[in-house]
Amino acid sequence: MKYIFLAITLFLFFSCSESDPSLRKNGNGEISIYIVKEGQLQISDKDFDLNKLELETEPWVKNSDIELYDWSSHTFFLNRPVEKEKYSGRHFVVIANDERLFAGVFFPMYLSSIPPVPAITPEDDYMFPKDVIQFSKFGEQFPANQLNSDIFKKALADAGLLSRGLQVDLTKVTMKGQGTVDYTFEVTNLSTETLYIPDPDKMGVSRFHYISNGVYFLINDTYCSSSVSDHTSFETFSEAWFYKLQPGQRITRTIEKKGFSCLTSGKFKCRFSFPGATIKTGEWKKPDGRVWQGSYFTEEELIVK
Repeated sequence: MKYIFLAITLFLFFSCSESDPSLRKNGNGEISIYIVKEGQLQISDKDFDLNKLELETEPWVKNSDIELYDWSSHTFFLNRPVEKEKYSGRHFVVIANDERLFAGVFFPMYLSSIPPVPAITPEDDYMFPKDVIQFSKFGEQFPANQLNSDIFKKALADAGLLSRGLQVDLTKVTMKGQGTVDYTFEVTNLSTETLYIPDPDKMGVSRFHYISNGVYFLINDTYCSSSVSDHTSFETFSEAWFYKLQPGQRITRTIEKKGFSCLTSGKFKCRFSFPGATIKTGEWKKPDGRVWQGSYFTEEELIVK
């Protein structure tokens, strides 16, 4: 009976904390990130005693540095830049008040393996600016369950840092002939602030496919993806390419993609990752909201015809 009561309590707590903006940054808890002292772990280590790790004296990221944590992309948004690259290969520990929640690693992009624990890409200003910390996705899944735990989520809510972010749903895929498909997705703002997101209608499909690979398929355990390079590269993300998604608002977009010679009609697992914009340090905060950062992976079993 006590477990049922606890589950109901957690559900009500998360529902209130995520929907009420007055709880943001007004929590009583604290979240911080400490660097693990050198010489204790190898980059591939995963079996270690979290509470026996020796940490640096001062936190790498203090609670006062954090503006919010976006649950939909597992991303910290900071009010100051922090150095990442100099910690490449080293581990960190996320702490709530005095409790160690989980450890992770600064995992450089040149490594071909997959990190066994939550990872931060250390290359500064390459994928993310210095005032944004994302627990990187490798493939379609986060590499560890710690990020999705109720304990971590409650700690963020207690600290007044939790934002629900986005929800992305792939709703329809239609074959147009000669290996061309139209795919339709919906983006919903679950948070209490305006979110600036890339809009393929404004930036053009070819630019959108520069920051997203678009839709692809899993057919009988075999991947089917486009064989056509149909993107247009760019260096700076224009302000005119953003859609300002209001709290609770949902938009629908349909995009054409070519090059699916491997695709036939049928019921398949359809996959899509919605991207965040490419920005520089100091650009995520807007007067009326923020730029959504990260990547949102969705998989739907759809009838393609």
